[in-house]
Amino acid sequence: MQLKELRQKAKSLGVIRYSKLRKAELEWLILKRERGQSIPLKHLKPQLILKQLTQKPAWEWERVELEALSCKCLEALSYIMGIPKSGKKEEKIQRLLDMAEVRLAIKDFSFKEDWEEFKVEAQSLANKYLGRDLKALCKKVKQFAPSNKYGMASALLGWKKNCNARGQRFVQEMRTARKQIKQQENQQVVQQLAA
Repeated sequence: MQLKELRQKAKSLGVIRYSKLRKAELEWLILKRERGQSIPLKHLKPQLILKQLTQKPAWEWERVELEALSCKCLEALSYIMGIPKSGKKEEKIQRLLDMAEVRLAIKDFSFKEDWEEFKVEAQSLANKYLGRDLKALCKKVKQFAPSNKYGMASALLGWKKNCNARGQRFVQEMRTARKQIKQQENQQVVQQLAA
């Protein structure tokens, strides 16, 4: 097969970054993909890596996976997780890793709307960690750390709730926008057929 044909085949697979690859490398990647074997991250499209990351818990992410993403994909991931998206690529990656570490630490605790339940939840989180550990978690996600353990635990639970709300709002907005785009495309097709 010629290099041009291999690039077209790689493009049809929709997952391989095929530019600047030699013929032998491209053949190898296509063969691995067709056999269902894993492909090195550096050869996958960032959109596919982003999709894979959103399908597993944040604390299972690895730095190499985040480094393989483009800045736009890192911003999208930040929006989905409800955290700030600004900064250089390395800052975005570190912020996502810090967020994942904090989420792992507080994954068994959640914000409760009922005040009595919330107090029990915050106290349970405060009892699980030392004060310096809770302060370090607050610092990682740039959350104000009050002077006592209960206050820090409450701040972390509030941070988690706010991040989840922002992320869900962003995902809902994207779904709505995608639905509107599909409706507009369908209307254009119908108008073309009617003309």
